[in-house]
Amino acid sequence: MMKNPLFSKTIGWIILAGLVLLDVSLDLIFAQGKGLESPVWRPIAQLFGVHNPLFFTPLILIIFYFVVKGGSWLTEKYDHIYVKTEELVLTTLVIIYGFFDLWLLLVYFFNFRLISNQFYLIPFLITIGIIYSWWAEKKLKNKRSK
Repeated sequence: MMKNPLFSKTIGWIILAGLVLLDVSLDLIFAQGKGLESPVWRPIAQLFGVHNPLFFTPLILIIFYFVVKGGSWLTEKYDHIYVKTEELVLTTLVIIYGFFDLWLLLVYFFNFRLISNQFYLIPFLITIGIIYSWWAEKKLKNKRSK
């Protein structure tokens, strides 16, 4: 049984950076860098004048840093979890991004077309994140109460 359901900050950020680089590599190899043309990333890329997804990687990691910090603050404020909140949010983000990259690998290497658009994947990713977060929160609360 897992004693700690969370990645440490260092391990979490290394894995997240690796997942972002995997995503960017797949985008460059299979989609010729068209990932920056998505409605989500296009305004940000245009704001900073970035045309190559590889150069967008540090900016994505900075955005994720603020997502983790903001998510950690929200977790403390509304879920009343005060122990390892950054690790909880970071690990959840790593798991969600890992599933997204797994979907990309299945699409590019095995022509997996059950989910035809990445935006249709969002509800599944949110569900995975919520289920993992609930499970990890329960583990953290049980560990704290012992």
